[in-house]
Amino acid sequence: MTPLIRKHWMRLRTRFTAVVLVGVGLVSFVMAGLTYLRSSDALLEARQEQLLALAESMSNRVSRQLNEVSSPARVMATTLEVLHPSSQEEAVKLLRRQVIDSRRVFGMAIAYAPFAFQPDLEYFAPYVHRSEDGLRSINLVNPAYAYTRQDWFLIPSLLMRPFWAEPYFDEGGGNILMTTYSTPMVRDGKLLGIATADLDLKDLGELVHGLLVGQEGYAFLLTHQGSFLAGPKPEWVMRETIFSLAEAQERPALRDLGQRMVRGGSGLERMKDLDGEGTVWLAFAPVRGPRWSLGVVATEDEVLAPIYALAHQQTMWGVGGMVVLILVIYGLVVGLTRPLERVLKASRRLAQGDLTTQVTDVPPGDEIGDLAATFNHTVRELNRYVAELTATTKEKARIQSELDLARQIQESVLPRIYPAFPDRQEFDLFARTLPAREVGGDFYDFFFVDHDHLVMVVADVSGKGVPAALFMTISRTLIKNASSHHPDPVRSLAEVNAEIVPDNEMCMFVTVFYGVYELSTGILRFVSAGHPAPLLRRADGSTSQLPKLGGMALGIMDELNLEVGEVQLEIGDSLLAFTDGLDEAVNAQDEMFGIERAAQWLSHAQPVSAPVLLDGLIDYWKQFTGDLEQFDDLTLLTFRRRQ
Repeated sequence: MTPLIRKHWMRLRTRFTAVVLVGVGLVSFVMAGLTYLRSSDALLEARQEQLLALAESMSNRVSRQLNEVSSPARVMATTLEVLHPSSQEEAVKLLRRQVIDSRRVFGMAIAYAPFAFQPDLEYFAPYVHRSEDGLRSINLVNPAYAYTRQDWFLIPSLLMRPFWAEPYFDEGGGNILMTTYSTPMVRDGKLLGIATADLDLKDLGELVHGLLVGQEGYAFLLTHQGSFLAGPKPEWVMRETIFSLAEAQERPALRDLGQRMVRGGSGLERMKDLDGEGTVWLAFAPVRGPRWSLGVVATEDEVLAPIYALAHQQTMWGVGGMVVLILVIYGLVVGLTRPLERVLKASRRLAQGDLTTQVTDVPPGDEIGDLAATFNHTVRELNRYVAELTATTKEKARIQSELDLARQIQESVLPRIYPAFPDRQEFDLFARTLPAREVGGDFYDFFFVDHDHLVMVVADVSGKGVPAALFMTISRTLIKNASSHHPDPVRSLAEVNAEIVPDNEMCMFVTVFYGVYELSTGILRFVSAGHPAPLLRRADGSTSQLPKLGGMALGIMDELNLEVGEVQLEIGDSLLAFTDGLDEAVNAQDEMFGIERAAQWLSHAQPVSAPVLLDGLIDYWKQFTGDLEQFDDLTLLTFRRRQ
C-alpha cells in the first residue's frame, strides 16, 4: 500500500469511525430515549394518580364540612314539618338549641311563608347566630329587606329543593365570609317556609390553605361561578375569579379549564401557574353539594423529581455503554466504509434542512442497515412533527378568524343607524354596546310593533365569548318574534322563556329590560327580568331610578313571574337603560362606578342628541376606569321624548 493510498485510507477510516460512532450513538440515544420514556411515563402516571387522589380526598373533606352545616338545616326543616311551634318564643328556642348543637353552623333561620306560622301573622323569620358575646337572636322581618324576595328564600321555594347560595361577606354578622344553605319546609304539599344554615368560611379556607402539596404546592377552592374561596393569594379571595385571571393574562386555556371546573368536572392539567409564573400540574375534583371545585397544584420540578433521578441514572449508564461501543466499532470500520458514507451524506443533507432525504442502497440485516432504517424513521418522524406543527398553526389562525367573524356578525344584527326612524320626530333614540372581549353577551334592540307602540330592549346574557354571543343572537330573535305576536311585556317574555328553558343544557340565562312606549299617550310600560332598572331624567334635570320590579332572568325556571311598571314620560324627559357593565365597573382603587354616579352625571348633562349624550357618558366612564381592564360588557340605550 503506497503512502498516498495509506494516507487516504487512514483518513477515510478515521472519518468513517466518527460517522459510525455518530450513527450508532443516535441509535443508542433513540433506544435509551424510548426506555426512558416508558419508565418516565410510568413514574409520571403514578405521580398524576397521587395528585388526583389528593384532590378527591380534599374534596371529600370539604364536602363533609359542608354536610355538617346542611344536615342541621334539613333536621330543622323535617322537625317543623311535623312539629309546629306553639309560639314565637318556642321557635326561637328550637333555633338556639340547634345552633348550639351544631359546631360548624354560624347561624340558622326559619323563614315562614306569609301567614304560614300563624293565621294573623303575615311574616315571621327568626334568625339566631353566633357572636363574640354568645348567641344573638333577631327577626328578619323588615320592609327594607323583604326576605321572601331574597335568593336564599325565593330560589328553593320555587325549585322546591335545597339551594347553596353564592358565598358573600355578611357585614351585619361580623364582616365574615359565609355561605347559606336553604331547604324548603313542606306540609300537606304546601310550602311552609325555608330553613337555613350559615357557614363561616374561615375554617374551610384555612383547611384548604393548610393543605401541603410537596414543598411549594398549594390548594384552592372555587365557587360555581369561578370565584376564589381559598387560594395562594389572600387578595384573590372573593375579588378574583379564575376567569378574570384568564382574561387578565390572555390565557384561553385557563378560561376553558375554569369552565370544566365550575361545571363539576375532574381531571389533571399541565399548565402555567395561576399567576402566570412557572409550570405546574393541577388536579381538580368537584365538591358535592354547592357545585364548588377544589384544585391541587404541584410544581413541575417536584412532580418530575423521580424522572430527573431516572434520567441521571440512565445518562451514567449511557456514557459507560458508549465507551464500550467505541471500542467495538473501531474494529469494524474498514469493512463498513461505503455504507457509512451514504449515511453521512444523508445526515449532511438533513442538517441542511432537507427533510425529504433518505438513506438508500444500504442492505438490511446488519448494524449499518439498522442504523439506516433508524435514520429514515427519524426523518419521517421529523416530517410528521413539522406537518402537525403547521396544522396547529393554521388551526389557531382559523379560530381567531372565526372569532373576528363572530364579532362582525354580532355587530351586524344590532341596529346602528341614526336616526333609527328618520320619519318619526316624536322621540330621539340611540344605543351603543362595548364588548369586554372579541364577542360579548350584551345586546339591545328597538322596533315598532305597530304605528303607535315602540319596543325597547336592553339585555345581558350570562357568560362571555362565543357561547354568550350565540345565546344573545337566539334571545334577541326570540324576543323580537314574540313581540310581533303581542306587545305586552309579560306575555312576550314569558313566550321567550318557554322557548329557552327546555333546551338550555348550558344553564345560561339572560336579564332583560323590556319597555313598550305608547306614542299617543307618552306612557311607558316595562318589566325588568332580573335586570337593573333604568334611570329617568325629567325635563327639569331631576334624575331618579325607575322602581325595581320583581322578576327572574329568562332561562332559569319554567315559571316566570314578572311585575309590570308604568311611567308617564313628558316632553323633554329622557330614559337611560343600561347593563351592569356600567354600574359595576371598577377603577384602580377598586371603587365601583355605581348607579348614583351615573345618575348625577345624567342630571347635569346638556339636552344634546342621543349619540352625543352616550359618547359623553362613555368618556366619563372611561375616565373613571382609566387603563384598568373591565371584565363585563357595557351596553347603553337612551330615549328622549320630543313631542
